[in-house]
Amino acid sequence: MSDQENWPDSSAPYAPEKASPRKEMLPKRVGATFGFLMGCLPRRRSGRRALSVLTVLMAFTGVLLLSYPFITDFQAKQRQSSLADQFGSKDAKEQYKRRQVAIGGALTRLDIPKFGGCSSCKRIHVIVVEGTSGNALRAGAGHYETTPLPGERGNVAIAGHRTGFGEPFRHIDALRAGDLIYLDTPLGRYTYQVVASFDGHNNPWVTGPRDFSVLAMTPDAVLTLTSCDPPHTSKNRLIVRAKLIKSEVVA
Repeated sequence: MSDQENWPDSSAPYAPEKASPRKEMLPKRVGATFGFLMGCLPRRRSGRRALSVLTVLMAFTGVLLLSYPFITDFQAKQRQSSLADQFGSKDAKEQYKRRQVAIGGALTRLDIPKFGGCSSCKRIHVIVVEGTSGNALRAGAGHYETTPLPGERGNVAIAGHRTGFGEPFRHIDALRAGDLIYLDTPLGRYTYQVVASFDGHNNPWVTGPRDFSVLAMTPDAVLTLTSCDPPHTSKNRLIVRAKLIKSEVVA
């Protein structure tokens, strides 16, 4: 409704209206109440103690928030070390061939040595686990269980963190057409190449957080990398698509 529509009808008899009390917005009221209580606390001994405890708790919470990325990075590093041993074990090949890799188990090694759009980006070299549950992704990157295995026909899909847990996908937005992505498995190495565009989209591109169409089966052998966008949020999903250009199968 416009401001003009709020004016009284000039043809109607004038009658003064009572001014309705002005209500502050909820955040302001809450802030004012909190400020009043904080001001009252120091006046009492018990209040001063409570204020001291509150200050310590707030400081402790701040330290936890600041240290969280470092803690998760350390956990991911420890997990990666264990996964590397598992990936090189004698049982890994048989489990892979039978598609019996457990959720959270080592499935493939993702290697991206160069980013065409970022000369300072670090090389990605991470063991990808089977599964994309929260626990599985503590390793940094996980394979969507319902998608094909590396080298197979169809859409191989892998999710990874951009912040925390080693943040292996931090700079995948810098990937450009022609960049190579390697997936090493117990059966061999598969080389994928980032494409210029796909399905009418630029590459990389951003979509909604629940757009599962990017995981759909494809007639050709392709690789899809997914991550959160922008970093530190789960508002959207960042997508990178590559096509299989070379398979090197070992005996």
